[in-house]
This record gives sequence, C-alpha cells and structure tokens, in this order.
Amino acid sequence: MEQWKKENFDVHPVHETVSLGANETKVLGLSWNSHEDYDTKSLLEFVSLGKNTKRFILQAVGKIFDPLGLISPFTVRMKCLLQDLWKEEIQ
Repeated sequence: MEQWKKENFDVHPVHETVSLGANETKVLGLSWNSHEDYDTKSLLEFVSLGKNTKRFILQAVGKIFDPLGLISPFTVRMKCLLQDLWKEEIQ
C-alpha cells in the first residue's frame, strides 16, 4: 500500500483533501495510517445513526471485513439476531 500511496498522487491529482491526521490517508472508505500500516473504520459512527431495522443490522454485519475470522463470535451473534428477527417477522 505504501507504493500505491506514492504513485497515486503522480497519476491521479487530488481535487479534495481530507485531513485525518499526520500519517492518515483515506483509502476505500477507511482511514489508513501509512506510518503504522493499519486500517481503521469507526463502528461507533455507523452505530450512532441509530436505525433499528433489519436492513440496518444487515448493513452492519456486511461492513465487517474479517478474513481471518478473529471476530467471528461477534459476527455470528449478529447473524443469529438477524435470523431471529426474520423468524419472528419483526419489521
């Protein structure tokens, strides 16, 4: 990603800058810290929208990217909650 960051500004000029911090850049909707090389996504911002619908829960579960399955216990609980909502026919 470091090489992508260097080349990105040469190929595609930036029209709008987002100031996130000294080493942070916005990449694919995530805040990427290029110095420490990690991505962040604020789940609190998303949850604070406060929509209590099945669609909102499905969106919340779908936004979680966990290729190693480290937070699977959480995502499985959310999916079970969604399944229970459908069985109870709750809108």
